[in-house]
Amino acid sequence: MLKILIVEGNVKELRDKAAKLGSLAQSDLYRNILHSLADDLICTLVYPADEDAVLPQQADLAEFDGIVWTGSALHIYDRIPAVDRQVDFMKQGFGEKTRIFGSCWGLQVAVVAAGGEVAANAKGREIGIARDIQIREDGLSHPLYSGKATAFDAVTVHLDHVVQLPAGSKVLSGNDMSQIQAIELKRGKSVFWGVQYHPEFDLEYIAGLIRRYGSTLIDEGIRKDDDDVEKWAADLAAAQHDQDGNDLKRQYCLGSDVLDPRCRLLELSNWLSYLRRAKAVACAGNS
Repeated sequence: MLKILIVEGNVKELRDKAAKLGSLAQSDLYRNILHSLADDLICTLVYPADEDAVLPQQADLAEFDGIVWTGSALHIYDRIPAVDRQVDFMKQGFGEKTRIFGSCWGLQVAVVAAGGEVAANAKGREIGIARDIQIREDGLSHPLYSGKATAFDAVTVHLDHVVQLPAGSKVLSGNDMSQIQAIELKRGKSVFWGVQYHPEFDLEYIAGLIRRYGSTLIDEGIRKDDDDVEKWAADLAAAQHDQDGNDLKRQYCLGSDVLDPRCRLLELSNWLSYLRRAKAVACAGNS
């Protein structure tokens, strides 16, 4: 069995809002996705953004085979208590022999906790599909991207991105919107893999987020009005379920990298394989 700690990035207010709109909290979504990839996982969820959160002690973090950090609607440069608590918790993870995976917010928290910098992207928000992510030289042989096409699209939503990497980092992929779309970060005894996009999101989930961001997308000039927002969201959700229809796939340039779970979730599958190899080595060393 693999023991996985899932770290929710959103505050309770945002989780409750998502629930009222019929959407899963990102930690619940991640738990479901990981269980769909492996049936031998024990997942524990924690909520460090909450003031009353009950968290493992630093020394206990090494008891987990892996730690996952979810996305969040927070901004890492808004140093409010909900953000500071998460940065501190990531630093605790760096102090133990941990293997950590982070999506979007998780990547940003790791970078800041290790001394790097995150800022709002001057090019604007990347939402829906991140196009033409290119695997960089350090990513070509990295296990995160084993079996992955060297150029791919991915489901995404983020305004902020990494502008300065901390020491001990390797850039594994990037695209025109964000030169840093994936990294490996070695800090202390820990190894962190992070992606700026969301392999755990399918098109239906991102459609729900597009609806929630509706007025913001109009204000930012990404969509022209409410009807345009709704059409985009509805079309993406329909494309997710209509595997035989090609019109929406052609209209939105949707390929297997976002439609086929085997392709979309490959980074997470590779991370779980990495955890198994590390556990096997540790067990062999103790025998």
